[in-house]
Amino acid sequence: MPRQIALRIVAAYQVLMALAVGVHFIITPLYHPGGDEPFTAWLVMNWFMAVSVVIVLLGSFARKRRMDAEEADARTSLEVNIVFYAALGLFLWFFWNWFGALTDQGNGTLWAFIDPLFVLVVGPAGLRMWRAIGG
Repeated sequence: MPRQIALRIVAAYQVLMALAVGVHFIITPLYHPGGDEPFTAWLVMNWFMAVSVVIVLLGSFARKRRMDAEEADARTSLEVNIVFYAALGLFLWFFWNWFGALTDQGNGTLWAFIDPLFVLVVGPAGLRMWRAIGG
């Protein structure tokens, strides 16, 4: 029971983070003046996003290992592999660009690809986790 509660909290965190990143990605141009002004809200959100990226990578890796140990149909195998490799790509891009941003060497344009990929990978993974728990 405590494990299910913890997993449900993690699943909710993932879904809420995907929602927050998606909404904030859309509204950023409405409040940010552009130029060299710092993206303060994103600087804070990146810390929470980093946790989500690690969770989705670990979760998709665990799911891939379970699937590799069992006989899976082609559709399941394709789905599991796409999610894992998308999570791996997200992990690499996110941390490379985030560490670059922390040292003033990041690529601002790359965030325009990372943030939608985050929503597409983290959101459905969180929903799948929620459903797997029995919600």
